[in-house]
Amino acid sequence: MKTILTSSMKPTAAGVAMNETKQDTNDNSQPGSPKRIARRLFVQAAAAISSLAGVSANAMAADTRKDKPRTALNQPLGQDYVVVTKVPDKNYFIHDPAMAMLPNGCFVVAVPVWPRSPDFIALSNAIEGRSTPAVPVSTDRKLSIVVSRSKNGGKTWTRVGEKPGGGDVALYAHEGRLYLFRIMSSSIFVSASDNEGTSWTEPVEVIKSDWKPKPFGIQTGMVVQDGWLYWAVGGGVTDMGVVACELKKGLLNPEAWVESKTVAVSIPREVVSGAYSDGWDAGCLEGNVVDVGGKLLVIARMVINRYGTSNMAAVFELTRKGRTPELIFRQLYPLPGGQFKFHIIWDERSRLFWMASNFPTNSWGLYQDPALKLPVTGLPGSLREDPPVCDSLPCVGLPQLSRSLREDRRLLMLSYSLDALNWLPACSIAKAEKMTQSFMYPSMVIDGDDIALLSRTARDSNDFHDADLATFHRVRNFRSLAMDIRPKL
Repeated sequence: MKTILTSSMKPTAAGVAMNETKQDTNDNSQPGSPKRIARRLFVQAAAAISSLAGVSANAMAADTRKDKPRTALNQPLGQDYVVVTKVPDKNYFIHDPAMAMLPNGCFVVAVPVWPRSPDFIALSNAIEGRSTPAVPVSTDRKLSIVVSRSKNGGKTWTRVGEKPGGGDVALYAHEGRLYLFRIMSSSIFVSASDNEGTSWTEPVEVIKSDWKPKPFGIQTGMVVQDGWLYWAVGGGVTDMGVVACELKKGLLNPEAWVESKTVAVSIPREVVSGAYSDGWDAGCLEGNVVDVGGKLLVIARMVINRYGTSNMAAVFELTRKGRTPELIFRQLYPLPGGQFKFHIIWDERSRLFWMASNFPTNSWGLYQDPALKLPVTGLPGSLREDPPVCDSLPCVGLPQLSRSLREDRRLLMLSYSLDALNWLPACSIAKAEKMTQSFMYPSMVIDGDDIALLSRTARDSNDFHDADLATFHRVRNFRSLAMDIRPKL
């Protein structure tokens, strides 16, 4: 599949327009005056031109309509991607990757590469119409974390190392040093790098948790407040917790780290006994810590009714009593893309929160298309099982798999907010055409006028979950995509 890369770093017309607007702030022309109208039209036109930046002919988002008006919402602005990591073969998939940017502009990415289930390899083969695997299923498949680096803004990437073993990972840059957080079993380990990810110190076990279920955490929004770093870590995929580090004591010092108790989101069965249920009434995981006017919140992904109830997040209030962080569940709140992993960051220049998330399109499965054929089975205990769609495919015998047209991870979107709760759409970042493809699990940082983003991407794996790529994307001049939404008197 062809990949088109964007290398231009020139400012867009919208950026020029924003500068023009700043230069004219002392202008005394009245609303409705010709000069004011002309300037407004110029800014609007420049923003429209800017929305075309990054529009790609990539095969994962082909659109052949000649007369279609192009906007930031119907043409992805970050479609042109660079492949950071690729699985060695179809025995493997990419789990939840992490990305950090160092003060010198260097990007470092850590990508867990895990063995695929033989059943899912068979599912991939079935979609391709093969009864035998093109790649033999290996019995000696190992987990690893592949570390890559870019020194030219993400245009090219160099693989600088591979760490054996599994675990979930997150990266954090602090005072010029890069840290790798790694959760394995019930422990959180931290190691550090002083050479941009080439080599690392020996991992230090900073937390040995007694949580039941065991801790699970990936690259999500972290916050530093009053000298403490806060990172949301789930208790499995049902409860939410937080770990915190007193930074002055050092990230490699176990005495600096503390953990909260986990909190479950209790939802009455009457709320979740709707269209779909597979026995997992509600999952709460992958929380983002945000600082909203001094108040710390954890906003976490909610999986309800097996994605039948989408666009919902759990909101917790985070406080600290002495050295102990505490979470209080406050409410479920509608959030676009809240059913999958989302990433929230704060931008000081725009004074806005920005979020990358997957917008769903068919959460109840009401849209039907005979041309869409996926090997779909309901899970045991389903109140309403998805009927198998295997009439045109080899019988692969996958009774435990649920690959549904309701689980849509094709559309990766960018939104903005004043309070991290109420969100407006800014643009489409990337779009996959097929239901078996995805751009998901975003990690993003602000790089000057741009948002740089890492995606866990399923392109050729024939399974939207089992990604075969980690891809780097860039949304240029992202601040020009936001309206001024601050209330005024």
